[in-house]
Amino acid sequence: MKIIIFDLETSGLNPYHDDIIEIAMKVLGSEEQFTCLLRPKSNECISLTITTLTGITNEMLVKDGLRWEDAYQLMNAWLFSVKGADDKIAMVSHNGESFDFLFLKRMFNDLNKLKIKSFPIHKIIPIDTLLLAKRLISGRSTYRQSTLCQQYDIETKGSHRALNDVIALEQLYVALATKLHDELGKRRKPIEYP
Repeated sequence: MKIIIFDLETSGLNPYHDDIIEIAMKVLGSEEQFTCLLRPKSNECISLTITTLTGITNEMLVKDGLRWEDAYQLMNAWLFSVKGADDKIAMVSHNGESFDFLFLKRMFNDLNKLKIKSFPIHKIIPIDTLLLAKRLISGRSTYRQSTLCQQYDIETKGSHRALNDVIALEQLYVALATKLHDELGKRRKPIEYP
């Protein structure tokens, strides 16, 4: 099964009303990736707060951003092109359960409304590194991606640009998955037979 690391930059923090302004996806352990800027679906300008956080300007979106319909279709086609042999993929995102995965579902719904066959949501296994970190590392005051990356000495230069966040998240996911594997190995002792 292919594992896709993904991140979205958005016009705000409400996954039901705000717009996606950047998409980045990368196949774990490979150079296969998809990234694009897109113009807000609402046609509203992004705020100075979002520009300050992400470095993405309204001018960039007008000049380099794709129409949302085109961006969604390209992303969807890319997912179909990288799916695993069993047609399933795992998608890894930080805070995905309450943010990125909700936006992803909205994108698929919008594609279906355009009569475009979207990647089947039931063939996606969502992995939220925020929840994984809370399970594996107790007692932290924050589980933000940037602070978890600091713990594992992962470079976060250019954070809040989707592809940069994906590259850092890929390393964080590997570190957390390794920690989980080590913990499971300690608890699962092989049965010795005479």
